[in-house]
Amino acid sequence: MTINCNVCFYDRNSDKNQFCEVCGSEIQPSITLFEAAEKGIQEGETQTVLQTDEQPVNFHQSINQKINQNINNNPVTAPVNTNIHTSLPPSLETAEKANILPTNSANPTLITGTIAKLIPKQVGSPVPEFIIDSNNALIGKFDTNIGPVEIDLDGFYGDETVSSTHAEIYFENNQWQIKDMGSTHGIYIKPTGKTRFGYRMNKPEILNSGDEIAIGKIRLLFLII
Repeated sequence: MTINCNVCFYDRNSDKNQFCEVCGSEIQPSITLFEAAEKGIQEGETQTVLQTDEQPVNFHQSINQKINQNINNNPVTAPVNTNIHTSLPPSLETAEKANILPTNSANPTLITGTIAKLIPKQVGSPVPEFIIDSNNALIGKFDTNIGPVEIDLDGFYGDETVSSTHAEIYFENNQWQIKDMGSTHGIYIKPTGKTRFGYRMNKPEILNSGDEIAIGKIRLLFLII
């Protein structure tokens, strides 16, 4: 059997020679591909066994270490929302603008304005409506001793039942009210939604938008603007 020289590739060296007959290089025994593969597998198995004996490999521990390393190298920061909406208590000014007021027990009404008007319920009345744009207004008729009043019912049908200073409508404590000023024929109120007038007033009453007021025989519709 002959051996090839790995240096000069001389292929007739005796398998007993340690050196090449041509170039004098040390002859390395050649192995086939199958022998090389088999040798590599055996060495790999040996290395794996040695590694397993020296330090057991924990698969889950290795994965966790890689995950932790990725997190440390690439920290994820959640976006911070700076548009934080907070609920603030309503201010006093807002509460005053709301004008949520107590009214008469028959028909509570939300008062939304400080201007009101009275509309006569007579066909062909001398005045179509009276605007109340101040804190108070007197209802009656002109008298030379007292002077003019804001709501003058002189000339209306039934004005003989109206006193000179019959009533006063005023805005107080965030609500409209009416009181009798000592009239002869009194004041009557029909609350909104009702079909009949109540008894003669004997104390100030709260007015709701839509109430009907009888000043003697003259009937007026009260509306808040």
